[in-house]
Amino acid sequence: MDNFSVNQAVSGDVVVVTISGRVDSLTSVTLESELSKVMKEHKKIVLDMKSVEYLSSAGVRAIMKVLQSTQKSGGGVKLASLNTTVKEVLENVGVTQFVKTYSLVDEAVTSF
Repeated sequence: MDNFSVNQAVSGDVVVVTISGRVDSLTSVTLESELSKVMKEHKKIVLDMKSVEYLSSAGVRAIMKVLQSTQKSGGGVKLASLNTTVKEVLENVGVTQFVKTYSLVDEAVTSF
């Protein structure tokens, strides 16, 4: 868990959450906790995943939870800067059918 981190920056009414490192069964607990805190204050969330090295099913579940919660509250989640491996994982499990992906964080932010 040494290289795993979650940081956030607000851009207008959108919060950009930058996730770095491996998102696995251990780190996904921290990710869910951090995203839960973010969702209490923000309805529009961009997940910047440029520095995600690995995404397990637990990480996918954390993303789906935040997606469902924000949709219920009238907000949304966008994914940005996915590397090829992470994008393939999300496509294979069908997440990209429910959440829009963008090449650049700025594109995702302005799409709201």
